Amino acid sequence: MSKSKKRSYSDEYMKYSFTYMLKETICYPQCVICYKVLGNDSMKPSKLAIHLNKFHPDLRTKDSDFFKRKFESLKRCKLDKTGIIHQTQQNIVEASYKVSYIIAQKKKAHTLAEEVILPYMEVMCTCTKEIVRLLFGEEAVKKIDSIPLSNTTVKRRITDISSNIKENVINEIKESPYFSIQLDESTDVSSMAQLIVFCRYIHNNKFKEEFLFSSFLETTTEAADIMEIMKQFFNDNKLQWKYLLGITTDGAPAMMGCKSGLQTRIKEIAPNVVGVHCFIHRHALATKTLPGSLKTVFNQLVKLVNHIKSSAFNTRLFTKFCSDLDAEHNNFCFILQCDGFLLKSFWKDFSSLETK
Repeated sequence: MSKSKKRSYSDEYMKYSFTYMLKETICYPQCVICYKVLGNDSMKPSKLAIHLNKFHPDLRTKDSDFFKRKFESLKRCKLDKTGIIHQTQQNIVEASYKVSYIIAQKKKAHTLAEEVILPYMEVMCTCTKEIVRLLFGEEAVKKIDSIPLSNTTVKRRITDISSNIKENVINEIKESPYFSIQLDESTDVSSMAQLIVFCRYIHNNKFKEEFLFSSFLETTTEAADIMEIMKQFFNDNKLQWKYLLGITTDGAPAMMGCKSGLQTRIKEIAPNVVGVHCFIHRHALATKTLPGSLKTVFNQLVKLVNHIKSSAFNTRLFTKFCSDLDAEHNNFCFILQCDGFLLKSFWKDFSSLETK
């Protein structure tokens, strides 16, 4: 089968308001007035004249010089960063990133924009579009409709934002004279072991804390597995162990073991590092050395809290009890911090209710 003939562009076609766009060595006619691109089979005077007479009848009497000036404007729009097309596309892409960033901040699914926002705009934003049309014109409405918010686009935008934030944080850590890390390993709802690492460093003469990275542990959650992930991240991002001065973990043997714990392994390659417990585990350690009288009160309080939070029924009874007493708060956390008397009174009344 013979291949179809590919037509070439001629400078004479400018009098029909057409230049050309080159794609993979094939010329496609493009109108310098409406910027529409036609097929290669339309690259002949008769079809180009039909387009001019049909879509731009008021320009039929214009000469080639007029269309050449339009062609220069077209080139500026395409190539110059201050051009209209570039600015329009830049704003549209920026709007897409803004929406994707909000979705990521709210921890929503990537399909939120495609399944919720866009249908909502189609149904509910008619009034908004009419306002935009009256205030800014039809072109502003077209810009709103042209914002890409598909599932794959949002996913790609969030990935780009994440990579940019990670790169900025790593660069700031490299500029800091020293830094420290805090990490924890826990299991999520899908029974997957996750390692989460935060960092603290100096930026612009101020301490700054940022999320560094997270990674899942495929099999075991021993110190050797966590250390391997840490080494891989430091090597990939060219972070220096000698500038690491502190590491904070919980009290698990995999973290605090004196022989093969994570802190011990890190101290072997970062001798200046100081290992400490995290804030919550320091509280837990402090409760083990409480005086006898305080420990008795603490144990009773823990027993009471566990009893109330053990079931939704007990929680509802406690909320109702606080309302009947006109308490300032009926939220359990506030009561726990502000008024221990209410807890004791509720325990007494609840115990009598259970007896009855």
